[in-house]
Amino acid sequence: MEHDLRDGRTDLQRLLPELALKPFSLSDVGTLLAAADGRLVKSSESLSRLLGYEPGSLRNSSLQELVHPGDLLLHMHHLSRLAAGQSTRYSAEMRLMHRSGEPLPMFVSAFAVGEDTDAPRYIYMQVQDLSGRLRAESALQDSLLHLHSLLETMTDAYLMLGREGEFLYMNRSAEELLGRSRTDLLGRSCRVLMPEWYGPVFYRSFQRGLEEGVPLSLQEHFPSEQRWLELHCRPCKPGLSVFVRDVTRHKAQEEKLRATKQQLDSMIEHAADNIVILDSSFRLLRVNQAFLDTFGFSEEELIGRRPPNIPDELWIESELLFRQAFQGKQISGFETVRRRKDGLLLDMSLTISPIVGADHHIPGICIIGRDISEHKRTEELLRSSEKLAVAGQLAAGVAHEIRNPLTSLKGFTQFMKAGAQYKEQYLDIMMSELDRIEQIISELLLLARPQAVTYRTKPLEPILTHVISLLEPQANLQNVELLASIPSGLPPVYCEENHLKQVFINLMKNALEAMPRGGRLELAASASEEDGVCVTLEDNGPGIPAELLKRLGEPFFTTKEKGSGLGLMVSQKIVAEHGGRLSVDSREGGGTTVTVVLPQASERTDPASDAADS
Repeated sequence: MEHDLRDGRTDLQRLLPELALKPFSLSDVGTLLAAADGRLVKSSESLSRLLGYEPGSLRNSSLQELVHPGDLLLHMHHLSRLAAGQSTRYSAEMRLMHRSGEPLPMFVSAFAVGEDTDAPRYIYMQVQDLSGRLRAESALQDSLLHLHSLLETMTDAYLMLGREGEFLYMNRSAEELLGRSRTDLLGRSCRVLMPEWYGPVFYRSFQRGLEEGVPLSLQEHFPSEQRWLELHCRPCKPGLSVFVRDVTRHKAQEEKLRATKQQLDSMIEHAADNIVILDSSFRLLRVNQAFLDTFGFSEEELIGRRPPNIPDELWIESELLFRQAFQGKQISGFETVRRRKDGLLLDMSLTISPIVGADHHIPGICIIGRDISEHKRTEELLRSSEKLAVAGQLAAGVAHEIRNPLTSLKGFTQFMKAGAQYKEQYLDIMMSELDRIEQIISELLLLARPQAVTYRTKPLEPILTHVISLLEPQANLQNVELLASIPSGLPPVYCEENHLKQVFINLMKNALEAMPRGGRLELAASASEEDGVCVTLEDNGPGIPAELLKRLGEPFFTTKEKGSGLGLMVSQKIVAEHGGRLSVDSREGGGTTVTVVLPQASERTDPASDAADS
């Protein structure tokens, strides 16, 4: 039986090399079988791939050839111990050489096999590539360094607390926040060192984070330090990661913003004017109490809806204004009408302003409305009073102006009736007085009665040239130097040509009559996009005293001995009907300048219709 056991053990030892070679083709780990002297007997395909060789090409190679020279001494030491039977296995990290000459980090595990363990015939070796693990370790190390750098440079404080509240880690910002160095705090209890930090709120949050394993965020006020801190707690394996941010300034800004908002809300709610805010769909976001009181709606009837106080026929006009405001335009003093809930129409003056956000986006517009119905009624009463006053002035002026020539006519009629001589001479004087009466009545009719006129687009240059040619002889007789500066290419004006000629004739005659002993009269024309076409007449006559200048344009007020005062009034009316303006600037002893500004033809469509409407 002992013989049988010895034979069985011998057979097993004989089969061991064969059994060791079985997994070569099955394992991803590189394997090899070498003789006791280090010569390779068999190697797996995976080992060949690891080292860059063709399958089977490593046979009869030496282990010493595959080991990196720097690790050869270690390898020979372990190999000699195996060969001498001093050890049965060894494991070590060493470098094997790739066919390209590049050293590869490997984990080698070897043990002896054969018939005699005291002098083994073979060495079986497993080789595992450590490149991936080393790369992962290197990447992990890089990540840890990056994380450490990130934690040390971040502005937020970071703390890691153990399960008993002890400091395990803190970054530089945490040192600055706590006013303590990490060498003083690490390993010591937050609960003992800083009890004000470990108050009831933080303690409950700390325990909840540990017990429930859920992230928590809180803001805590520390009266002793007069600051607010925002804490974000995240459970981790050692205990709790805590990110801390000083939000004192942010809290102060929030409080300031809250106070400003309250003030603004109070101003809106208690404003006497109607205030509404619309979104980009022209729906009401907010209305104040004054709006509700003025129009009789409730807030529930308005919010989220389009303004119901805009009459249907004015919606197109209103939408145009709203769109202009959403494009950034400010609209001030726009007069229109709005309808109360009971149907009553109110005259309103609107100011529409864009609400501009921080990114220059306009999310809404604010409309401030003022009820001017009473103001309009007052204006109408004043206008009626002014008309009555002007009518009274005209009546008094007519009576005064006509009474003088009528007195002359009456006197000469009596002379003629009494048989006075020189009747032919009396008739000439009487005709002159009748002409005077006719002139006054004609000017009054022009002022008082709207006339059907036809407007056309006309160049201004020939109109001015014609007027100058008419009055140039009179200027020469009075020794007045007449200078004209009329550039070519002046924009045309939309006008009634004869009426404009009458204006400039009146103004030039006034200037000439102010210089009976000679002087200089300059007429200049110019154009600009803002002012339209501008004509100025400047003389160097005696000028007009300030106290009389403000009365110019009143009916029958004149600075001339034989004037009626109606010429300037007629001229002002004609210029206004053309959509322009007439102004007089003068100082005593310094001459007079009259300026007439007319809109370019493209700026007005039909002044005649405007005049008729007025």
